[in-house]
Parts: sequence; structure tokens; C-alpha cells
Amino acid sequence: MSVPPKTRLANKQGVSKENDDQKRATACSATSISPDAASIENEKLATISLLEEMKKLRQENIQGHNHTKESLNRLEKTMTDIKEQIADHQQRIGELEGRVNSTEDRGAKHHRVLRYLLQRERQHSAECEELQNRMRRNNLRIYQIPEGSEVGNMAVFVKDLLPKVLTLPAGLDINIERAHRSLQSRPTSSTAPPRSILVRFLDAAVKDVVLQQAWRQGKVTFKDKRIFFDQDYSPELQKKRSKVHSVVKQLKQKNIQAKCLYPARLKIKLDSGEKTFATLISASDTLEKLGVQVTVGERERIEEKLAEEWISRRRSENDTLFMADLKAMVEE
Repeated sequence: MSVPPKTRLANKQGVSKENDDQKRATACSATSISPDAASIENEKLATISLLEEMKKLRQENIQGHNHTKESLNRLEKTMTDIKEQIADHQQRIGELEGRVNSTEDRGAKHHRVLRYLLQRERQHSAECEELQNRMRRNNLRIYQIPEGSEVGNMAVFVKDLLPKVLTLPAGLDINIERAHRSLQSRPTSSTAPPRSILVRFLDAAVKDVVLQQAWRQGKVTFKDKRIFFDQDYSPELQKKRSKVHSVVKQLKQKNIQAKCLYPARLKIKLDSGEKTFATLISASDTLEKLGVQVTVGERERIEEKLAEEWISRRRSENDTLFMADLKAMVEE
């Protein structure tokens, strides 16, 4: 049975329409499935990347933690070392403080003992000087006797000389123990002053009579040359008296009466009265007001200051303090 052409055309169109619908459905289903798979794949990749990053971060965190732990351990060790050093330094400082205190105590004791010994040395020197001058009490010095005037024994020469140049009491027994020139080299120049003659009498009273008579006569000559008589002082005392005589000379030039007293004291007569000074240092203020220059060495000033401090300390303290210091030095 034959199908009409219109029917066949309609069937073809229907089949074609069904095929198109199937294709569209397949395309739609394919289109709806493809975006979900890509999203899942992307999520998987993101998760994997995130896990990798977290692993790296964890490793870095572990490494940082280990590094921090090592740093803390080193810091703790350093702090321990510092504490040990501080403790050691504190111990050393304590020992040093003890040593410094001990040294200061010893220094103070040594200072007091040194001052004590210096004063004792000054006292002993003064005593020796006094004894030396006492031993010279029988001695007499004659100045400006020309060299070679003596012939033979010097004692015989002096014994004959004294009655000739001095008006001595009749019957004065002049007993001379010994006589000689001063112990210096004989001057080679004719213009140099001759050496002095040292005369020692057996009796100090006879020496005093001879010396007082020489001072009383004032001008004593020998072979038309003036000669001088004086006490035989120790070299140290001669230096002190020479300085005092220099000051006396300056005062007399200013019409101020002054003289040198034994051993080396200065006596000045002022409008307010007479004043006597034991040393030139003690008289320096008065002499400065009078316009007189005084030459005093630094050692003399220090010794004078020590003497003044010693006197003031002895008035306020007991000598047992110094003995205790000496004992402490011996025990150390």
C-alpha cells in the first residue's frame, strides 16, 4: 500500500525533529555535567596546593620552633655564665674592698708612725747637735791668722800669742790641750782667707775669760792685721747663726737694735718691747713687716710645721697611740 507523499514528508519531518530534540538533550546534559567536574578538579588541586603549603608552613614552624628553642638555650646558658661572672665579680669586689680597707688602715698607721719617727729623728738630731756643741765648749776659734805664722808646735804658738794680743788677767793659767788649723786644704791663692785655728783649753772657764776679753777689746790685731775670736760651733749651728747674723745686719742698717743669742735665736728691740724668736721662721712675719728679707729653705719650713703639729698633737693625745701603731706594724 503506498503512502501518500504528504504523509511521508510529515514522517520525515517528525523523525528529524526527534533527532534534533535528542541532540539538544544530549548537548544540554553534556553542558550541565562539564562545569561540575571542572569545579571538583579545581577544588582537588586547590586542596592539594593548600596541603602542600600547610606542610611547608608546618616544616617552617618546626624549624622556627627549633631555632627559637636553640636560641633560648643559648640565652639561658649565657645568662647562667653572666650570673656566675657577676657572682665571681662580687666576690672579687668584696675581697678588693677588704684589701683596700686593710691598706687604708695600714697607710694611716704608717702615716702616724712616719710622723712620729720624723719627730723623734728631729729630737735626736737636736740632742746630738746639743751634745756636739757641749763637747766644743772648751774650744775657741781664731780667724785671719796668716798661714805659716806658727813655727813648730801650734799649741805653744797660741799660748805665746794670747798674752801679746789680749790684755789678760795677771796669773791666768793658760793650759791648752791641743791646737791646729781647721781640717781643710791649705789655700793655694794668696788672696784666699787663711784657715782658722782651733784651740782646745783644758778649762772652759779660761776659754771664757779669753773670749770675753777679745770681745771687750773689740779690735784685736796681729802683725798689723785684724784677727777675730769666736766660739767653736758645730757646722750646722754655724749655718743657722750665719743666717741670723745676716738678719741682724739688715736690722741694724734700719737702726733697729738686734742680736743673735745662743744657739741661733733672734732678739729684736721694738717700740712695743723686746721680742725673742727661737727660729727665723717664727720671726718671718715680724721681719716682713720691718722690710727685712729672710731666706728659709723648704726643709726648714716642713720641719717647723711638723714640730708645731707634734706639739699640738701631744697636748691632745697620748704617746700610747704611737706605741700602739708601732706594735701593729711589728705584728703585721
